[in-house]
Amino acid sequence: MKNSAPHRHRAFAPACAAIFAATCLAVLLASATATAKSQPPPPPRYPEVAMALADDLDRQAAPRLGIGFPDNSRGLYWVVVTVPAQEDNLEASSGLGRLMAQELSCALVAKGYNVQEIRKASEIVYDRNQGEFILTRDTRALARRHVTATLVVAATYTVLPGEVRFNVEVMDARNNNIVAMSSRSLAKTQEVAALLGRSGLSAVGPTVSTVDTASFQRELFPYLR
Repeated sequence: MKNSAPHRHRAFAPACAAIFAATCLAVLLASATATAKSQPPPPPRYPEVAMALADDLDRQAAPRLGIGFPDNSRGLYWVVVTVPAQEDNLEASSGLGRLMAQELSCALVAKGYNVQEIRKASEIVYDRNQGEFILTRDTRALARRHVTATLVVAATYTVLPGEVRFNVEVMDARNNNIVAMSSRSLAKTQEVAALLGRSGLSAVGPTVSTVDTASFQRELFPYLR
């Protein structure tokens, strides 16, 4: 009987060690989980911002255009995506503007629209007096016979200290009505700053500019053949 206590202590020791190890492991896992949760998620990049814009624009435009009803699907619309221009200088764009136009085109294609990028300047005229985009009557010729309507996506971006803000409009070329508007921000990372400040930006022209009607018709003519 005198030797039973030491035996019990020796049998109990491994169990205590196992419990202690399990407790330590649980504490470490909980600490790692808390640390992971405390770290903010990375900011959205170009594809995520473009998809968010496309989702919002489609959500607004679809009911206004009657998309979803019989004989009216997204595939019957021709979407013209223009290159975003700088808000404070509509005659300038950047590598970032070109990239966002391409990403937005991809996102709209994924939605089911027929997309065409128009890269020449002056497809859309900017009214300096009213401070807004307008479509001239010449643009209505974009409405081809084999599509229900042509939608024009025009955008500007504003460079802020920590982000780049994109403002996008979707216009119906038949009547110049704005059928959707959306805004999203892209974090101003080193990569984004490099695209904004890339050398040789003069070769990257925006789609939006102020032009006379004759120049507008001359530059748009190749797309209407």
